[in-house]
Amino acid sequence: MKKYNPEKLLRIENKLLSKVKKLKNRKEKIEAEHFVLVKGDYNKINRRRLMLLERKLIKVNNDLAYRNAQIKAVGDGTYPPKNLKRTNGGYLSTAATPILAAYMEAKKERYQKALSEATARYIDLAAAKRDEKKRGGLRRIMAAGRLMQRRKKRVQHYELALLRLEEGKYPVFGYISRIKQKFAQMPYREQKLVYGLLFLMPWIIGFCVFFAVPVMTTILWSFQQMKTIPGGGYESTFIGFKNYHDLFTTATLAGSTILEVITNSILDIVIDLPTILVFSLFIAVLLNTRFKGHQLVKAIFFVPVVYNITVINNTLSGIFGQRFDVAIEEGFALSHRFAMFLQQIGIGGNLIDFLISAVDRIFTIVNMSGIQILIFIAALQSIPKHLYEAARVEGATSYEMFWKITIPMISPIIMTAIVFTIVNSFATSDIMHYMTVISEGTRLATNNPGLYSAIAIIYFLANALIIALAFVLMRKVVFYHDK
Repeated sequence: MKKYNPEKLLRIENKLLSKVKKLKNRKEKIEAEHFVLVKGDYNKINRRRLMLLERKLIKVNNDLAYRNAQIKAVGDGTYPPKNLKRTNGGYLSTAATPILAAYMEAKKERYQKALSEATARYIDLAAAKRDEKKRGGLRRIMAAGRLMQRRKKRVQHYELALLRLEEGKYPVFGYISRIKQKFAQMPYREQKLVYGLLFLMPWIIGFCVFFAVPVMTTILWSFQQMKTIPGGGYESTFIGFKNYHDLFTTATLAGSTILEVITNSILDIVIDLPTILVFSLFIAVLLNTRFKGHQLVKAIFFVPVVYNITVINNTLSGIFGQRFDVAIEEGFALSHRFAMFLQQIGIGGNLIDFLISAVDRIFTIVNMSGIQILIFIAALQSIPKHLYEAARVEGATSYEMFWKITIPMISPIIMTAIVFTIVNSFATSDIMHYMTVISEGTRLATNNPGLYSAIAIIYFLANALIIALAFVLMRKVVFYHDK
């Protein structure tokens, strides 16, 4: 324990006595205002102001007790005291108890009446459904049941509050403690919603600060004809959807139309998406097992994601690149022989085209699978081990455990990997070159920014449409074990 000399202790004691004096003066003011408030008419008392004074009074009393304990420790020569903590919260005063009790009783009666109405509605809907007087209506019955449960919880809340008021032990918390208490009383589903909003809040703030204005500017420019002004700047004229019309009818950049580029990008996604997901999951399952050097192997698969593309280009342009080209030519020849083999054994042409396209794009697939592999490894490691132990006890095989436990438990992560792969595929597709291609000696952004903005909007809508389609197709097969 740190020791203080007598002069230091005397200065500490004087400082503490000064703080105690200020706290007592503050307490007298709060008590005077509190006394005037509770002596008024019950029906006209400002309940919020009363509870605010109660919290202030409890805080002052807790601070006084804390400071007095410190002064006592100075007098005993044991300053600073051990294990001395401020008390948070307290109980409602006797004078304020009947006021809050009347308010709670009125609230209880109100929610009891609402509960009776919700119960009657639930019974009527259930009876109509049972008697087949109405077709469907199951959602309405479930909504009425949830409303009835909420009303019931509110009635129970006020009943418990009235019981504590009768016992004289109604707790009064500060703002932070009240938030924690309300959050603890929320259903698990609502708690997840709060956590989700908190998780998204940094992105929402960043979007509003950095991207909201550029996005709105892009939308506005897509409906305008922009002409450069001598000396700098643009002169805009509103032309409606003409930029979009020209984009799909007459605009041709680098020898391609926007429909051709988007179609090719979608076809690449159709080929790459299942291949990347299967390859990533396969590698993740292999890497999830413990063996010597598994961390190094994980890093190797992640290297293409973070490695400097300039270094890769310089490497491929040298002697290694020449040998790499020879290896690629041999790979194409192998792909041709593989296709001939598949035709001989009677596999359909469409499936052969898909397999050959996947084989020809193996370098791209490996390069785009690094993050997905890490995502799947994290998902596999988060699966509770007792599920596999229980399955082994029941006699399940590894094949059955993979399809009945592994796939359902990581299905939400599969949806995440799908969204990431779609966005990444669009970000690396030819449409990015289409948006910035040199046109008539100048870049499109300076040559025709209105048309450029329209391309950006179409690019975003195509991306969002494919993600929405993937979500609709996957939502029925995604399994959430906490629901």
